[in-house]
Amino acid sequence: MLSGALLAMSYAMNPIWWAAWLAPAPVIVATLRAPVADRRRLTLLAGLIGGTSSFSYHLMVGGWFSAMLILALVAVAWSSTIRLGVTFAERRQLLPAVLAVPIGWAAIDMLLIHVSPHGSAGSIAYSQMNALPVLQVASLGGMPAITFVVLLAGSSLGILWATRGRIDRRGLPMVLVVAVTVIGATLSFGFMRLSGTAPAPGLSVALIATDGIRSQPRDWDVFRDTYGRAIARVIAPGMIVLLPEGVVRLPAVVAERGARSLAAYAARKNATIVVGVIVDEAKRITNRALIARPDGSYRWYVKQHLVPGVEAGITPGRAAIVLNGTGVAICKDMHFPTLERDYAGKDARVMLVPANDFAVDDWLTARMTVLRGVEGGASIARAARHGISVVSDRYGRVIAERRSNAAMGILRARIPVDPGDATIYAMVGDLFGWGCVLAWILLLVLRSGGLSRGSVRGGF
Repeated sequence: MLSGALLAMSYAMNPIWWAAWLAPAPVIVATLRAPVADRRRLTLLAGLIGGTSSFSYHLMVGGWFSAMLILALVAVAWSSTIRLGVTFAERRQLLPAVLAVPIGWAAIDMLLIHVSPHGSAGSIAYSQMNALPVLQVASLGGMPAITFVVLLAGSSLGILWATRGRIDRRGLPMVLVVAVTVIGATLSFGFMRLSGTAPAPGLSVALIATDGIRSQPRDWDVFRDTYGRAIARVIAPGMIVLLPEGVVRLPAVVAERGARSLAAYAARKNATIVVGVIVDEAKRITNRALIARPDGSYRWYVKQHLVPGVEAGITPGRAAIVLNGTGVAICKDMHFPTLERDYAGKDARVMLVPANDFAVDDWLTARMTVLRGVEGGASIARAARHGISVVSDRYGRVIAERRSNAAMGILRARIPVDPGDATIYAMVGDLFGWGCVLAWILLLVLRSGGLSRGSVRGGF
């Protein structure tokens, strides 16, 4: 129950970062001391309690079936990884015992990134968004590297506490060296990467958002009347003005006419304006971002990753867009590390992200986007309805933020444009994550070699 409570704090919409570092320890101790017949129930209970903090959110977004399925999968995944570590602990194989949980969950993260329609959403790595030094390891190994380091701490603590006085002392130094070295190196790297890198002034941005518009404007003139005054109040030469996702819905012909009008206005002001537009075409609907440029031209970006169910019937895009080192993506796109790596490969130093959240997930979804900047080495400007507009640098530091409300809110900031080198993660990709997948498979194969007599009896 204690592990479940710590997991619930880690998976919450506003997580507590230190809870994830301790979460595996109590259930590992309890499982090692319990009869074999009770172990599956104990570990499933921990996972079920842990999944309760996000259950109502999944229920709201995906319905009962989706919420129950996610809760069950979380519980089964925690149960299997914990029991895998316990099996090796009973064989007195301490290093595999300690590594089973962090490797297992880093592998699960890796698989979710590539097969889940929600991408990286739901990872325990996001619990660390207030622990900036820990986040920096994502620039090396991506999100699975954060998960591995955080769960290594709780796994080591649990295994060593449960087996104290009952283990071969020759195995203890290796476990301690591995745990201390990995965690120490991660924190040292994080502090070193952050030191001497205070956010420098960069591009001037203005993020405009309101929740006060009850119905989506279906006419360009209505959109202009709704947002035009706010845009005119902030726009200046060289500035980027960013509006949220889907603030207007237009037929394709009207959308093109509006795009030309906005591009001409942007040219007169020598500024860039990005607006989220739903475009109705003859046989399809697309969720787009209109980029009106200072030279009077305009471009369209089409959202590539859609919210299952909520955006049914919308056709996804297939191409990234980077203009003079500035990339554009839309909301759910930033839940996918693979997309941000694509942008990093195209030398995007700044990401502009129109978004529309579900209010209850505002902090978490904003921070998920911030983490993409750490992975790819990009500063982020994200304008959100029903959520938090945020500006962050390539190290995950939040420079400015504002939660949307009924008022027409404007967030002004300077977004750093860092000419630094691409991150290791952007260059090598998911090398660490796939390595964890292979290591997890190896651990499962090793477990099949049979149980020790002690494990058959149950407990120590």
